[in-house]
This record gives sequence, structure tokens and C-alpha cells, in this order.
Amino acid sequence: MVSLLAIPVAQLLCAATLATPVVRAQNKPGQITVAAAISMKDALESLQKKFEERADAPEVALSLGASGILEKQIEEGAPVDLFISAAPAQMNTLERKELLLPGTRRDVAGNRLVLVVPAGSTLVKSVDDLKKPEVRTIAIGETRAVPAGQYAAEALRNLKLFDELQPKFVFAQNVRAVLAYVADRDADAGFVYETDAKISDKVAIATPLPASSYTPVVYPAAVIRASQNAAGARAFLDFLASPDGRAIFEKFGFTVPAK
Repeated sequence: MVSLLAIPVAQLLCAATLATPVVRAQNKPGQITVAAAISMKDALESLQKKFEERADAPEVALSLGASGILEKQIEEGAPVDLFISAAPAQMNTLERKELLLPGTRRDVAGNRLVLVVPAGSTLVKSVDDLKKPEVRTIAIGETRAVPAGQYAAEALRNLKLFDELQPKFVFAQNVRAVLAYVADRDADAGFVYETDAKISDKVAIATPLPASSYTPVVYPAAVIRASQNAAGARAFLDFLASPDGRAIFEKFGFTVPAK
């Protein structure tokens, strides 16, 4: 199987877009900043609310974006306490550079890749249908920074469709932007996670991507070595793996690691 999770392909998105700041400038005293893949937005907002109900819990500030952008900002010293990536590659980079607090890395959730179309559209019912001349635009996450785009490119390579479909690609800065392209009918189809597809009634799942065509979608999390509140970050990370945390992930359609 060809894996593209750490291999960039030709891009259409300008470098200025990738440089868009995501992480907050500084933390409030006692607060923790969680930099996380934007595909986790809805689940993390629910997790944040539940966690902050605890009397001794620190306030949680969420900074959401493409995992690759967040990774680069952490490398540049952004004040992040906990990082949750949509793929292992970004976390592996930080680990190699010794930017993670040793012993804190763990997988907290999983997901599935699906092909979505605008609600009511019958143009695309399978991945092969993307070859139709009537399909002009396919939204995909920008593969230097967006794991969903990397997973999609990997799947299309393994399905022998990437080269043929590449001229139709419109690259988006994160997976929620892909969803918006399709929901707004600016794209005939797009590749997102199953959890993203379920939050919009303006899109429909045409088909899931074959599980054998791409690396399993895993969300690793770890405390950042430079954290100013490592204890608070550890507490939130532990909460994600708790029965309450796992139940919230499952409520939003994520899979959770076996205990």
C-alpha cells in the first residue's frame, strides 16, 4: 500500500494561507490551551464543557485548525499545553524534536474517511463516479497540513484514481473548509471524516472509502514539554480517556481505542 501521510503532493494553496495564526498569544493564569484538529471541534467543545464542571478543573481554551499548521506553530514556540492531531505524522515530528512531555502520548480517538456530495445530488454514488466528466470540482484537504487530505490522497493513490482526478481538485485549508465547499455546492464532491459529514444536513455521504485503501485514522494526543500547566494538561488528557470522555467521543461518531 502506498502511504502519503508523510509525503507531500502538488499543492494549489498559497503559503500565506498555511501561515495563518491559530494558537492564542498567551494563556490566562491556570488556563490550558488545547491545540487540536478542527475535525474534533464539536466533540471537544462538549468535552470542554463537561471537564470544566469539575470544581478543580482549569479553564480550557481550544485552538482548532489543520494539524500541520498547529504542529508548525508548536515548533515555533506557540503557548500550547496539549496537542491533539488528526494523524500520527504531526505528533511523530514533535516527538522526534523532543517537544512532547515524555510518557504523555496516547491515542484518544479514531475516525473514518467518506466521500460526501451536496444533499440531494445523485451525480456521485461511488468513488469511480468521480471520473465522470460532469464532475468538475472535488474538494480535498491541502495535503501539506491537513491529515484528511493526506488520507484521501493515499486512498486515491491506492485505488489508482489520483492522477486522473487531480486536475479536478480544489484544496482547502482544513477538513471543515472541505465540508463547506460541498455544503455550499462549490464542489461536486469532497473527502471528509464521517464525523464531519454527520454535522451538516447540507451534505450526504455518497460512500465510505474502503478501509483497506488508507492508513487507519487515529488521533494521538500529548502534553507539550514547554507547557506552563502540565498538570492541568494531564488532567484534561486523562479526562479524554475516562468513561465520560470516551462516551462523548462515541456520541459524536468517533471510535475509541480499546482499553
